[in-house]
Amino acid sequence: MKRFICAVSAVFVCCIAFAAVRLSEMGFIEDIAGVAGKRAYAGDGGDAQYARFANPMGLAIDRWNNIYIADTRNHRVRRINVRTGEIETIAGTGKAGFANDGGNANMAELNGPTALAFDSIGNLYIADTGNQRIRLLDIKGYLHTIAGNGRRGYEGEGARAKNTALNNPAGVAINSKGQVFIADTGNNRIRMIDFITGKLITVAGDGEARDNGDLDVAFRTSLNHPTAILFDKYDNLYIADTGNHKIRFIDRRSGRMVTLAGSGRSGYEGDNSGRAADARFNDPTGLAIDRFGRIYVADTDNQRIRRITVDLQNLRAGVESVAGTGKRGYNGDDINAWDADLAYPGAMVINRYDMLYFLDTGNNLLRRVQGVSRVRAPTSYTSFVQPQEAVDSRNFYEVLFKPKAQENKK
Repeated sequence: MKRFICAVSAVFVCCIAFAAVRLSEMGFIEDIAGVAGKRAYAGDGGDAQYARFANPMGLAIDRWNNIYIADTRNHRVRRINVRTGEIETIAGTGKAGFANDGGNANMAELNGPTALAFDSIGNLYIADTGNQRIRLLDIKGYLHTIAGNGRRGYEGEGARAKNTALNNPAGVAINSKGQVFIADTGNNRIRMIDFITGKLITVAGDGEARDNGDLDVAFRTSLNHPTAILFDKYDNLYIADTGNHKIRFIDRRSGRMVTLAGSGRSGYEGDNSGRAADARFNDPTGLAIDRFGRIYVADTDNQRIRRITVDLQNLRAGVESVAGTGKRGYNGDDINAWDADLAYPGAMVINRYDMLYFLDTGNNLLRRVQGVSRVRAPTSYTSFVQPQEAVDSRNFYEVLFKPKAQENKK
């Protein structure tokens, strides 16, 4: 009888998890939230599919499969209820600023939040990039600063996390011990908040924006504007070394930095070659990991999502594309993911049901690919063999975050 009750409960939970949105075919892409088009703010209290975003850049999923989005240029964090499909703002007033720190999150101000991560308790960590802070939204709904004093820069090591400067932090991740790691992007470092002392400690990067130090101890290596960071189940730390166009990781046992994929030259190359080290990326800004331990990369300025598969038996790794044609744009949903046009894909997460959620930032959409670990894009597909003709020479940051004066001149 107990087994029967457990089985019924499991089915009920799964039904709830998928109640809000219908399922498409495996490998198809579908829009889950947002309306493709210009930046805007709309939709709170209604169906997420009709909501409007403004260059969303942060994404996380809680233990109940609710989806959280850092709606960057709307200066909000928003949540999609998986049972109802409704969207609501849970942090930020919509005004860019810093106010009501320590108070109710829905009365607090944010300034361009760009990354989200949950700990095992259910606290949500926010990279409040424009405020040069990392903030914590606790389970009671209060928003606190845990790192950063609001000044942009680097003030050395050894100070308490709340009393020292950060420089446009754009990534945050929590390891299995609950320790908070920060991609201190403008300082070209990965930093950690020490549990015992509360101090901010550099764990990777010497502060120089360059590419060197592979196989050396991580804090003696160099990074170039790292953005997304991600832990696997063994606490190895993966880094989107954006300015170096590489994916790197820090081995937990040795503390050494290793390049997993990327030659260091920007561009598009290397799919299905079996040589991940020779592959070329173009400003990667998102990372996710599937149930087989394979790493997914938002190859942002290549308008693709790519997968890195490591073959330990033969000591080699390969790269393949699983979504995106390489052409910047939007051509609808409910099509094969590799036939979809994307616009600066960014933050990603894969849930327990093998669904890849990602932010199609330039299209102001949250999109999904079902059964992503089983997707096998055709190796003869032309867009994977030759780079697409560039439709815009500007990169992700120039398009999405250029000054308004320049925007009006266009």
